[in-house]
Amino acid sequence: MKKENQSFKLMDIHTHILPGVDDGAKDMHKALSLVRQAKENGTRAIVLTPHYRAPYKIDADLLYKRFCLFRKAVHKEIPQVSVYLGCEIRYQSGIPQMLRENKLLPMYHSRYILLEFTSTAFSTLIVSALRECAGHGFIPIVAHAERCDAFRNDPALIGQAIEIGARIQLNADSVMGKLGLRIKRFCQTLLEAGQVHFIASDAHDAVHRPPLLKECYLHISEKYGEDYAKKLFWENPQAMLKNEDI
Repeated sequence: MKKENQSFKLMDIHTHILPGVDDGAKDMHKALSLVRQAKENGTRAIVLTPHYRAPYKIDADLLYKRFCLFRKAVHKEIPQVSVYLGCEIRYQSGIPQMLRENKLLPMYHSRYILLEFTSTAFSTLIVSALRECAGHGFIPIVAHAERCDAFRNDPALIGQAIEIGARIQLNADSVMGKLGLRIKRFCQTLLEAGQVHFIASDAHDAVHRPPLLKECYLHISEKYGEDYAKKLFWENPQAMLKNEDI
């Protein structure tokens, strides 16, 4: 067996790898291939976060059953990687109640929820939604915050979101400039201000949106320090799984 010499660990908290449930991996074979690709790139833990938005509104019990089958396959074929179940929830009214009734999935049985807004969502809606979730004891993680026009047009909104109790997730491709210079610079501003809590792949496939984090980890480590990189890619994700404060 090849001995690993990697000195860091990576956890990906935002992926669309669970097979056959959304616009990510279509079947078990492709899903396992994505896990192998992530493993080869240094990832050792993955949170599977299928969409909850039209047309992908699959019952939470069915998601859990599919997750159990997939987890068993990963454990058998790629034991180096641990997988956990979450959900990327497109904001709609009544999310806290749906979580209480187990109709929606939080991030691995924790208080944390991965909350998505449309790119054109108004700042008033974002603030109201975050207050609604935080007011019911949940900790919203804003999924790919850099893709929201409201945040880019008013960076102070990020600070307001964090004060409400939200945590901020960026996509690795955005940080590395693959979505354009404006978004890259916005990510840099947030990173320099210490306003980022997670960086994830938002993986959907092996080519266009792959489950690759290592390049971004090394970039963050070099530019902002190894301690910050470890927090974003391992320590904060671990704290989330343990339902600890971040």
